[in-house]
Amino acid sequence: MNERQPDSAAQEQRQQLALALGAMLIPLFFVVMFAVFIIGTYHAPDPNGIKVAIVGPPPATAPLSVLISKEAGSAFDISQEPSLAQAVDDVRQRDLNAAFVPTANPKRPGVLIVASANGRIVATAAEQLARNVTTAQGAQLTVREVRPLPSGDVIGLGIFMFMVVCTICGYITPTVLETVTPALQPNRRYPIIAVTSLLVATLATLIGGAFYDVYNGSFGTILAFIGIGALYTFTIGLGTRLFQVLLGPPGIFASLAIFVFLNIPSLGATYTAPVLSPFVHFLNHFWVGAATVDALRSILYFDGQGVGGDLLKLLAWFVVIVALLLLPFSRKLERKRERAVGPAAVRPPAPSIPREA
Repeated sequence: MNERQPDSAAQEQRQQLALALGAMLIPLFFVVMFAVFIIGTYHAPDPNGIKVAIVGPPPATAPLSVLISKEAGSAFDISQEPSLAQAVDDVRQRDLNAAFVPTANPKRPGVLIVASANGRIVATAAEQLARNVTTAQGAQLTVREVRPLPSGDVIGLGIFMFMVVCTICGYITPTVLETVTPALQPNRRYPIIAVTSLLVATLATLIGGAFYDVYNGSFGTILAFIGIGALYTFTIGLGTRLFQVLLGPPGIFASLAIFVFLNIPSLGATYTAPVLSPFVHFLNHFWVGAATVDALRSILYFDGQGVGGDLLKLLAWFVVIVALLLLPFSRKLERKRERAVGPAAVRPPAPSIPREA
């Protein structure tokens, strides 16, 4: 028996080594996907179709519009708007990214109307375009903000960071529960995920608002902001749990791919839709994080204008994930996985048998 024990220990160590090496696929998968999708997206903006209107009577602005269109290329979508009031309203309602009022007199500045809350990078690109025009005319440029960012978020990272923390916590919560309490029953597991989601969104909002002035507004605005954030975090948590149920341990790869590496680049938070690459821009139309960002931006900066459609997209993701979890096949598979780990989790250690002297 003494000869068999070293063999058994060596075999166990070989099994543990194989499991350890297999587990190292997770950080390798993470770094490759991070480099391809997140670094690949955020290393440089890819402006395309930034909507800028040239304001003024068409006979006077038409030649300038043609010239700017040629110079700007596909990065900008140049149009004409005779009415200054309409141009301001279009920027405020996000129908335009910016409106440029040129000057015929070099002694008077041109005016650029922007809404930085709709994308600081886009507003900066429009400002650079307008400044190039006024500089060529020997004039100055005045920038007029109609939807500014809050004083605590001058570069527009607030919603992006909120989404990052909600995404990470939404993913971590079911992952930790599966690791620590794999046999936890659904009637306890899912309420824990839901309550944690609410706490995450609440704490992030209150800390960011109270200490850093990143999130501010009326009581109703903050309540709605927290509610959307909590729903999003819960959706990520349920989606992660769905892949745990369907795929078991390999589900971590599917969860990371869908809820992190395709989700974060397509958010449209700091890099808004007009500066995303074509593939990521396509995802931005319907992905779960992008819909949430648009809803949060509407609530926080634009008085809720347009939030309905974005909320419906988020709810669609939530409903589909819940429906998949409630399928008989999924529920049966979840119970099977619970039973597989349940006895092992509660079985007391076997008593040791003393050896004979």
